[in-house]
Amino acid sequence: MPVANINLLRGHPRDVLRRILVETSEVMARVLGAPKDRLIVWITENDPDLWAIGGIPATEAFAEADRRSLEIPFVQMVMMEGRPKEQLHAVMAGISEVVSRATGIDIGRIRVHVASAQPDTWSIGGVPAAVARAAELAARARALA
Repeated sequence: MPVANINLLRGHPRDVLRRILVETSEVMARVLGAPKDRLIVWITENDPDLWAIGGIPATEAFAEADRRSLEIPFVQMVMMEGRPKEQLHAVMAGISEVVSRATGIDIGRIRVHVASAQPDTWSIGGVPAAVARAAELAARARALA
């Protein structure tokens, strides 16, 4: 169920974006112990004319300084509540490293926000996760019996 939306300014090479998708998925699977088929990671490329840096559009800011010294990637994640804070900290650090390494942007400029979803306020196929998860756990228990 964990999802991550990585917001970047348009203009990064396609192979860089694809690498970020793959490596972010790997970090999430490893750190969170989540099956890859349950992860969703996507990149939103934002128009530099519609993203302000220092109060001016990025396109204008880039005329004065290097893109890598100005861009601030923003990653928004949503995960089911209840994960240990050490796990949250590790996934935030791992994703920040991936984005920094792939884009050349200093890691100190990258922002990651993790929002916790309550099982009754997140649905899967229209079914609250609390209900779907209970059914899934019961099915696993029956299979082991």
